[in-house]
Amino acid sequence: ALATPTSTENVSFFYPSISTSFVVSNAVEIPEIISFAKVRASYAQVGNDTDPYRTTGIFAAGTPFNSLPTFSDQSILANPNLLPERSTSLEIGADIRFWDDRINLDVTYYNAITDNQILALPIAESSGYTQQTVNGGKVEANGLEIVLGISPIRTPDFQWNTLVNFSRNVATVTELPEGADRVTLAYSRVYNAVSQTVWFQVEEGGRIGDLYGTGYAKDDNGNFIINSDGLYTVDNTLKKLGNYNPDFIIGWINEFSYKNFNLSFVIDWRQGGEIVSRTQALGGGSGQLIQTENRPEGGIVAEGVTATGEPNTVAASAESYYRSFYNRNHEENNTLDASFVKLREMRLGYTFPQSSPLKGLKVAIIGKNLLVYAPEIKHFDPEQIA
Repeated sequence: ALATPTSTENVSFFYPSISTSFVVSNAVEIPEIISFAKVRASYAQVGNDTDPYRTTGIFAAGTPFNSLPTFSDQSILANPNLLPERSTSLEIGADIRFWDDRINLDVTYYNAITDNQILALPIAESSGYTQQTVNGGKVEANGLEIVLGISPIRTPDFQWNTLVNFSRNVATVTELPEGADRVTLAYSRVYNAVSQTVWFQVEEGGRIGDLYGTGYAKDDNGNFIINSDGLYTVDNTLKKLGNYNPDFIIGWINEFSYKNFNLSFVIDWRQGGEIVSRTQALGGGSGQLIQTENRPEGGIVAEGVTATGEPNTVAASAESYYRSFYNRNHEENNTLDASFVKLREMRLGYTFPQSSPLKGLKVAIIGKNLLVYAPEIKHFDPEQIA
């Protein structure tokens, strides 16, 4: 898709890669408690092209006029000099096992850099186009994965195996295209209203997954500024709300077996990351959430300061206060920590013995998403997307 009618200069990609591993336990003498040890490393570089019609423009068919065909130029300005995207990755790891494989530890660290990204950036509509296609920007991703498996008990009748998986990934924008201070990657909008939009934007030094939206005015000390009606003062300037990616994810699997019975469960822990809750905005603004049950007759005094810096003393009616605080046109007060711990799955099974007419038959009762603990999310599953 990088070819043009007059050139094929940038259409070829070079995919070099190399990987190696070394079994330490076979080459050198190691302590007896270590039953196996291996280290590994790999390096790879991958290219990527773009969608059709990004290097050469076309005239797209439009609605016929008086039975005659019409054509119009595409809205994206093509770039005949586009280069392939390039991703370079380095990975190192180790696989170490102890006490006849009763304990297994696998650790992986990786670094991936993507540059020459192909982006569509907005331009002045007076040019006849809405976007232009450019190369630019660099993203560096660093990650760590650790898998620890343990078999604490192994007897003829009873076994217990447990496995913990830890993962963390951070993708940082180290460069943006020339002339760009911030780039919009995507957005999420309700009712097609610009005022109800969460923007996924990046800037140099920021992270992939940063969320931007609007909120309320604050002073230099972080206090809300309250207007003369006792309500929050709107600030329509886009501000960073957080990042939807977690700080880390941990999965924990346990398997128990006793004779022909087996029991297993899976627990997931996601720490960090933010979400914008339209459920909270709508429920809070309409007074349907438990957080809005406080409705004193004298009204509610919002915590904050006046425009002159004095503590607010003006009370607003409960209805006006909650409509202002949870206003769905401003995302700041509806941004929640997405951390949770969930009982992902539990399974109880039985295998009929060989002496039974149903020998080998396995039956099980399985439950999924049975329990969840999310400190800031009270009214829905943190993984629910609607």
